[in-house]
Amino acid sequence: MQRTMDEAFSQAIDHKSLAPIQAWLLVWAQNIEIARRADLRTRYRHAQDVLTSYDKHEHGDEDAVNKALAEISAVLDEAQQAVRG
Repeated sequence: MQRTMDEAFSQAIDHKSLAPIQAWLLVWAQNIEIARRADLRTRYRHAQDVLTSYDKHEHGDEDAVNKALAEISAVLDEAQQAVRG
């Protein structure tokens, strides 16, 4: 997270724009929302576990992988909606 924050600040300086910092803040706030809420945290970790298991074995249930990716996307969307209020 520190690296991406540093990159955002560097880009903001290079482009003379706050947009990179605003984008980083949104990602940071999403991460905080996921960590703060047990329901989102559990769903996110379970989906990550499915993907990690798939990567380690280099085979597996593609349907499970697609569902895990969809779940991660849904969790990020829900966290973003909560952050944006």
